[in-house]
Formats: sequence, structure tokens, C-alpha cells
Amino acid sequence: MERVGRQSFYRQKIVTQARSVEAKTLVSYLVGEIRSRRELAPEEAALVAEDALEYLAHLVDRGPGQIELPAIWGLEAHWRRSRRDQPEKIVTLTVIADEDAEVLEEFGVVAMQVGRMARCIEEAYFQGCLLDWPRLGVLFPYNHQALRQRLEPLWETGALLPVAGMSKKRRQKMRKLRPVLAVELYLRGEGLTSVRRKLCCSRATWRRWWQLFCQVGGLDEEDPEKAARRLGQPVVLVRGFAELWAEVRENTRLSQRVKREGLRVLPEPTGEDPRQAFRQRLLERHRYTPAAADQFEQELRELARRLSSRGRSAGQIVWTGVAQDQPPGRSLGDCRMVLAVLDYLVPEDWSLVHRDRSEELKWARLVRLATGAYYQGACLSQPDLAFLLGVSVDAVRTAIQHHPKTVLPTRGRLADMGPTLSHAEKIVGLYMQGYTETEVVRRTGHSYESVERYILDFARVSYLLELGMPPTAIRTVLGFSMRLVQKYVELYHRWSKESGWRMGRIRLLAQAHLPPDVKKNGP
Repeated sequence: MERVGRQSFYRQKIVTQARSVEAKTLVSYLVGEIRSRRELAPEEAALVAEDALEYLAHLVDRGPGQIELPAIWGLEAHWRRSRRDQPEKIVTLTVIADEDAEVLEEFGVVAMQVGRMARCIEEAYFQGCLLDWPRLGVLFPYNHQALRQRLEPLWETGALLPVAGMSKKRRQKMRKLRPVLAVELYLRGEGLTSVRRKLCCSRATWRRWWQLFCQVGGLDEEDPEKAARRLGQPVVLVRGFAELWAEVRENTRLSQRVKREGLRVLPEPTGEDPRQAFRQRLLERHRYTPAAADQFEQELRELARRLSSRGRSAGQIVWTGVAQDQPPGRSLGDCRMVLAVLDYLVPEDWSLVHRDRSEELKWARLVRLATGAYYQGACLSQPDLAFLLGVSVDAVRTAIQHHPKTVLPTRGRLADMGPTLSHAEKIVGLYMQGYTETEVVRRTGHSYESVERYILDFARVSYLLELGMPPTAIRTVLGFSMRLVQKYVELYHRWSKESGWRMGRIRLLAQAHLPPDVKKNGP
């Protein structure tokens, strides 16, 4: 296959994946629900959704992407022990966050992976606990070596990301918490984009870190514990920012820069009831009627009940998928979305954790997420699954190809839930007429990856037909829907007569990409 322009196509693929995920975040879900009930412009609906999201934060005790996990109690667990000999404490960890999509779009898959790992390690640390490699391995489907390799650059930068069982030499490299280190690097003159790339954080995360740093300085509180209680932040983080402030005060230039860029004093608590404050915003800012405001507030309370830990188990997250009844060709912004409660982590996952491999856990989680959403009326795409697992779309596709007898109910694979058939006919037709893949991409507007997938799928169906395999068996071997197989059969009968010379190339492609258990000799 051609690889001309592969890098730019890969970059476009990441951007497309990130934007697809962003359309399914909680705030996007709220925008869709608001627009379906009131005739509002998208911009106005987004403003209402922001206020609704702030109100929701007062109602839920666990965010959509948060799970509960037994971590190792204590911050000095640097010796290796079996799990039964470790004191444990249940901690809340954010394995999925909406802002992860921003990191994915800007810096790529690896940066998103590292950012998630770092966030979970920090959250456990703030709750007085440590994670070890098996716990990181059950949270993120990677072997221990891959986990270490991804965290290594952050450790070398000096980020305080302790993992239970680390050597003393490794621990000595860690200087400051990631938020404190980010502000320190920025104040030293390093570019903000470089800082965020190095520490794998989004713009929203950086704004929170900078705001907290300015608030700590504005309070000028000598006791970090009192400041932490007032700010609602971990003591160790507030102490780190306070120590950095002490360094800044000694430098007139840095001190003046901080004051110019946003020194903030935290206002005194007003004691205002969040419910009344939100209702007042609906009435005055967004011109809701009293009845509409009451109804919307009640709907948010029902949503909060679904999101809270009382409505889901310790290992469950909430994600938004496209409703199964949505027709193909409709933009994600216009599609009806469905909230699904998904099993991110189940007890059986612990038995699949292995220090040297992660394929079993990755596949089990893929199947569980896809089928769990499907049974709740939602349909996840391959980019959705890749984002939820913290892997690339190619990794998801490879896992699916290695299990050809299992058909995952993804949006693209179910014929009545995606544009697979019409797109396949157009792309295969152009290719069989002699156009190169690059020309097909330009003419259809599809990504290189999509064009390659349609051509390879057609090649494999065609080759198996020539081997004498019936369509029903092809469906089972390749994991396609019956309608998709029938479409490729029709295309084969057409193009094998009109473009026999091109079929030789198709056979070679098929032989190189058939499942390993299919015999790869010619017809």
C-alpha cells in the first residue's frame, strides 16, 4: 500500500478522533439535550450547559469518568509485598476526563496516556495512598515495561509521581508535584505549550493550576492546612505552591509578572444555596420561565442520580454514545446521544493483569465496553473505544482483527448504523478504476486510514470468495455484518469482470492481511 503523505494523514486522523470524542463529552450531551427542548443557538446552549455543569458538580459525589480502587495505604510503601500483605484504602481516581480529548488532539495518543497515568498517581497520592505496577496495569492495558517507559520522561523532568516499589535512586529524581513543576517551568521562561507538552496537560488543567497558584499567593496564609481547607485542595499541593511562592517573592521580576498575569484573592464564601443560584441564572441570564427552570433543574437532579456512585458500582464510568436509531450521514452534533453506564473495571480484570503482556485485558475491556453500551441503546465507534482504553485506533483495530470470530457492535460495523456500504462502493469503485489511494482520498474526502480499510476489506472478501467460501462463512471469519459481505460480493462480481488486471493487486493485498487461521494459498 502507498505511504505517500502518511504523516499528515496520521495527524488528521488524530484530530478527527479527538473531535469525535469531544462531541460525546458530558457538556456536549447537555448542549444536545438543551437544544432539543428549547430553540437556542449552539452558542447560547453552550452557555446554559456550562452553568448546568457547574450545578451538577454540587450534586454528584463521583464524576462520570471516575472509579473507586483499593490503593496501598501510606506514602512510604517502597518495599515490594504481595497484595494480601498491603494495607489498603479505597480511593477515587479519574481514569477518563473530557479534557483528555484536548491533549489527544494537541499532543497525540502517548501524551494522553501519560497524562491519565500521572493524574491517577497524583489523585491517589493526594488521598494518602500509592499505586503499584499491578494497579496501574489494571487501570491501563499496558505491560509493566510500557508503563515505566511512558512515565520515565516525567520522572526525568522531576515530577513527583511515586509508584509503590520504586528504587531509592528513582525517588531521588522526583522534586515537585506536576502542577508546581509546571508553574515553576513557566515562570523560568519556558513556553506554555512546551510546558504543557512536557507535563502532558490540557489548557483547562493548566488554567486550574495557575489559578490555584495565584490563589495561594493571594491568600498569603502562613498555615498551609488552613489555606488548603479554604481552597478545598490537598494540603501537599497547597504546601508546594506556597513554597514556590516563597521563591517568587524573593525575585522582584517574577513577583511583578505573577501580579500582572492574574494574582487572585479567593472571595469569602457567600453561603448562597447552589440550587437557588442556578435557578436565578436560568431566569435572569438565560430567560427561562419559572416552570421551565424548575423542570430543567429537576432533570439535572435525575441526571446527577445516574452519575452518582449510588447509581453505579465502584468500577463503572458513564459515557455518551450515538443512539442506535440514528441514521448514517448525520453529523455528531445533530445525532441523539445516549448516556451509558459502562464497566470499566470488574473483579475479573485483576486475573488478566500480567507484567509482560496486556492483550487479554485490552480485549476483555473492549468487548465489555462495546457490548455494554449496545445493550443500553448506545453505539460506540472505534475512536470512542480507543479513547476509553487510552490506546490508538490502530490498536483497537488490531485487537478486532485478532478475534475475527467475535463481532463487536460498533457503529461502523453495524450496517444500519454507519455509512459503510455507500462509502465502500464509492471508494472501491475508484480504486478498481485505477486511481491511487492518494487520489481516492482527495476525491472522496476520506482519511487515508478509511480508504485503506475499505480496500482491504473488499480484498479479503474477494479472495475468500475465490477460494470457494460461502458468504455466511466469510461473515464469520472476518467478523463483518451480512449486509456488508453481500455488498462486497456484488462489487466483486462487477469488478472481476470489468477490471480483471486490478484483481491481481487485490489478491496480493488479501494474502497479506487475512486472519492467521485462514489458509493463504491461491484459488
